[in-house]
Amino acid sequence: MPDVKFLAVLPTNANASDRVTRLSISGSLLPDPQQFSVNFVNSPDCTDNITYHFKVVIPTQTIIENYKRNGEWSSLHQEKYLNIFDGTGASDKNPHMTQSFASIMNEIDEALQLSSTESSFCLEFAFDYANSMMRVYQGRDAGHNFITEYETLFSISDIQAVQVWGDVQKVNQFALAYN
Repeated sequence: MPDVKFLAVLPTNANASDRVTRLSISGSLLPDPQQFSVNFVNSPDCTDNITYHFKVVIPTQTIIENYKRNGEWSSLHQEKYLNIFDGTGASDKNPHMTQSFASIMNEIDEALQLSSTESSFCLEFAFDYANSMMRVYQGRDAGHNFITEYETLFSISDIQAVQVWGDVQKVNQFALAYN
C-alpha cells in the first residue's frame, strides 16, 4: 500500500453555517503515474472508516468511488470511465456504451493531441450535507467540469481529514470554502 502523500485535518465546526462546503486540491503527479486517490476519512489517525474514497486509475481512465467501514471496503463501489484530465465521462450502467464512448474519446484525444497522463490535476469536491452527497469537479482554466457524484454511507459531517495517496509528487494548492 502506498504511503499517504498529503494529510489535512479539517476544521470542526458544529454550526452548519460554518461547515466546509467545497474543498479544492491541485497537485503534480510522478512521471508515468498509474493511480492516485483522495480519501475523506473519519479520523486523521486511522483509515478504518472512510466516508468517501475517490481513486483515479490513469492508464484505464477509470474513477473508483467507494467507502470503508470498520476496516472493510464496501462491495458497493462505483466505477466510471472518463478522461479525468478533460472532465468528460460516461456512465457505468451500459458497458457497451462506455466502451464505445471511451473509444470515441480516445480518438478525439488523439486528434486534439491531448494526453491522459498529464502531469498535474485539479479537483474540487462539493459537500452536500443535506443529501449525503459528494460532487466532484475538475478545475479548468475556463471553469469547472462535472465528473461525478456519490451518495455516502456516513454523514459528511463525520469527515475529519483529507488524505492524498498514490503517484502524487506534491500537492500545490489546498483550499477550503464555506457557505
